[in-house]
Amino acid sequence: MPESIRPCIDMRLSDDEKEQAQYLSMIANPDNYVPPSPFEAAAETKWLWPNGSTLRVKFLDGDPVVQKRVEEFAHQWSKYANIKFNFGNHGFAQIRISFNQRGSWSYVGTQSLTIFNQATPTMNFGWLEPDSSDETYAGVVLHEFGHALGLIHEHQNPTNGIPWNKEAVYAYYMGPPNNWSKEYIDHNVLKAYPKSQTQYSEFDTKSIMLYPIPNAHTIGDWSVDWDNDELSETDKDFIKSLYPFPPCNDDEAKG
Repeated sequence: MPESIRPCIDMRLSDDEKEQAQYLSMIANPDNYVPPSPFEAAAETKWLWPNGSTLRVKFLDGDPVVQKRVEEFAHQWSKYANIKFNFGNHGFAQIRISFNQRGSWSYVGTQSLTIFNQATPTMNFGWLEPDSSDETYAGVVLHEFGHALGLIHEHQNPTNGIPWNKEAVYAYYMGPPNNWSKEYIDHNVLKAYPKSQTQYSEFDTKSIMLYPIPNAHTIGDWSVDWDNDELSETDKDFIKSLYPFPPCNDDEAKG
């Protein structure tokens, strides 16, 4: 097992920021509004971009070699989602990438619209180097761009069935290199999302949106391997359902 787990940090909006993000998200894509169900008092907001969008992406800093490799892996999502990424030195970009902040993280989908300052990143890669392996790039780049498309962490799926050893989890993440508070660990690791916000109906241990879980953090012989560096079949099918391609005509089908 690697010396340390490098978790993706779950970015949190304040109550005021979340209210603004919900408004901007529904302006950008009216389908993001989910009316209350008979069993839920509050409406939920999705964070999806309009289907068929081309999202502008720019780098705020970083080594050109690393930038190029990030771009190469990010485009893999467009094989399965009707979304494109246009990398360039844009005056306005929905996704802005830095390499200078702590950890790796991304705002979820249209939440990034709340971050108005074009000099402020909406995504960060904290440990990529020019000579990092393809597996390292694939794992973190696909994960963070999954967030940018509106996906949440799969280990916080309410159906995950993970038998957490909470004291072991607290002890690990409270120490270096993370030095997280108990409340922050609850938010990033242990807390399950409401079912209405979860991307998959069943827990997917191969999802790119799941980071590894060692045996030491669970009760019994339960773990998630360290090889999630490609999109699972569930990832591919689900992102197609969120951003479906238009049906092809006869000539395209023959091609």
